[in-house]
Amino acid sequence: MEMTRGSFLRHALAAAGAVALTSSRASAADAPTAKPAATPPPPPPPSAVHFPVLKPTDYDSKKMWADLNIKKPHKLVYQSVEPKLIIPGLASLYIHMQNSLNAGEFSFGWGKGNIAIAAVLYGPSIILSLNDAMWAKYPFGASFAMKDAKGNPETANVYYKAQTSMSFDGDPGAGGNVYQDWSAEACLKRGAVFMVCHNALTAFAGMMAMGMGVDPKATLAEWKANMLPGFMIVPAGVGALQAAMDSGWKMMPLI
Repeated sequence: MEMTRGSFLRHALAAAGAVALTSSRASAADAPTAKPAATPPPPPPPSAVHFPVLKPTDYDSKKMWADLNIKKPHKLVYQSVEPKLIIPGLASLYIHMQNSLNAGEFSFGWGKGNIAIAAVLYGPSIILSLNDAMWAKYPFGASFAMKDAKGNPETANVYYKAQTSMSFDGDPGAGGNVYQDWSAEACLKRGAVFMVCHNALTAFAGMMAMGMGVDPKATLAEWKANMLPGFMIVPAGVGALQAAMDSGWKMMPLI
């Protein structure tokens, strides 16, 4: 699937509707007497949809280009649109990145230090870049079907935290080490780069704020201030993918 601007906005509007529905249900449950459910806000007119265009000084362009221009013989970049799960607690993106590294380093004989791996997060997957405080405050779990093993919406970013001591010792296929750790922290320890689309942050912060009845600009500022270590903002996810390919990266299948 391709993430066109139309589908991008449909994802955002669906999120806003889900937030509004979740909020109305919570309000109804808390109220002493039944009240009519709140009507979700209508979508904005086409003229209201725009994305800010960042200047090089508005983000860490030096780091972005340094990461993209790294000199390694094998450079793989994943495009991540949706925060898909393999099973509860395990994000598909991180498993794919780890499997790429393991295959390259050990199965193909490329060796350690010869593979660069990155992911560009745009669309709803940008929620993977936000810390526990934001997951507790905003209903990401309910809005994007990110549920635990009991079927309850996640209220923390459980996909980021390391699942092991992240040791580089031992058999890479035996488990209990960094090679079999399906977390963002483990990917980062092995040198992964994560780029987060500013346009997607803007859109989803705005739509979620609209559904919750709070200030979109304040929500965006809060999200940007609460990004996890190792995740960096880039002006546009699609632009970062183009820049990566121009810099010799191979783009992996859409997740």
